Amino acid sequence: MKNVNIKSVNHGTTRADGNRYCGPSVISAVTGMTTGEAARLIRHVGGRKSVKGSYVSEVTRALEMCNIKSTYKNFDLKLGRSKGPTLARWLKHTVKERTAKRVFLIVAGWHFQLVQGRRIVCGILGDPTSIRDKRVKRRARVAKVYELSLLGIAEMGIKIQIPAEARKPKRDAVVSSDYAKAKRLAKKMEIDIDLEQIGPSRKYDVQKWISYDDVDENNEHLDFADLGIIDGHCSYDWCEVLWKLDEIEEYRKEHGYRRYKKAA
Repeated sequence: MKNVNIKSVNHGTTRADGNRYCGPSVISAVTGMTTGEAARLIRHVGGRKSVKGSYVSEVTRALEMCNIKSTYKNFDLKLGRSKGPTLARWLKHTVKERTAKRVFLIVAGWHFQLVQGRRIVCGILGDPTSIRDKRVKRRARVAKVYELSLLGIAEMGIKIQIPAEARKPKRDAVVSSDYAKAKRLAKKMEIDIDLEQIGPSRKYDVQKWISYDDVDENNEHLDFADLGIIDGHCSYDWCEVLWKLDEIEEYRKEHGYRRYKKAA
């Protein structure tokens, strides 16, 4: 039966593809997804905004979404962060169990790593290498160990998958068009658009605030919201931002933009 295998950590080709922390790295090294995708998956299961460290439960739940089961194994050793066996001792104790067909997720020294036979990989190593590599922290205490395997039988079509939650969401064509038009028009009109995230979703929970330096004939700040030209300074989508910019532009053309622009 086909099992999981370790591979090199995939940091992708762009900045958005990469995450340097060990949780996303081990997910990448067993699924093939980029560390950026793995971090996105951890954020999904953990309900967090960024990944600068991961809980064991977040990593195992993320792996489960990829059709990978995590089965706890202690091999008759008392594991623990402070009094557990060193990684060197664990490797020596499990010589017979560590075959080329078995992959273990090991938490040692607050660090995630994968071991398959006599090879090991993690975010620091980058590529599968010998367990005797000098970069391996062999004196770190082993806190937890899980054997990784497919959730089902490969012959029945079960295989490792990259969930949609790991993929970077694509902008809707209309939203993307409104966004681009609003950014171009705001730059042309010398209007600032400030973004404020008020909830977990970067798509639905971001307020767009517009600000400007227009003044009236008395050189006092001109508020288009007070004049009823726009319905407040805050918008929740780019379509609304674009509408407000159009209204301000029309007002400026009608009343003379230069008259209402603050002197340098």
